[in-house]
Amino acid sequence: MKQRVQLFFLVCFIVLAAVAARSKPAFMDRYNRDPMAKTELHNKCTVCHIGRGGGERNDFGEAFEDAGFRITPKLRAQFPDKFERETAERH
Repeated sequence: MKQRVQLFFLVCFIVLAAVAARSKPAFMDRYNRDPMAKTELHNKCTVCHIGRGGGERNDFGEAFEDAGFRITPKLRAQFPDKFERETAERH
């Protein structure tokens, strides 16, 4: 019986890990790779979504979709709270 319980928890862990790995969309990677993206916002669903787990998009998420899911200079200017300011080194 103890082995069945352990097996059950192991299977649950594997399933949850697989779901978590799959739920991180490629769009988050696009934000994370942007050189001006705030590092404290990396891997945060709330960059684009209302709430913690995705679902309904916030204003940035809607604008990101409208931009073809690309980070553009216009998007950065429109949402300065999501990006670092340009430094002299980046000119």
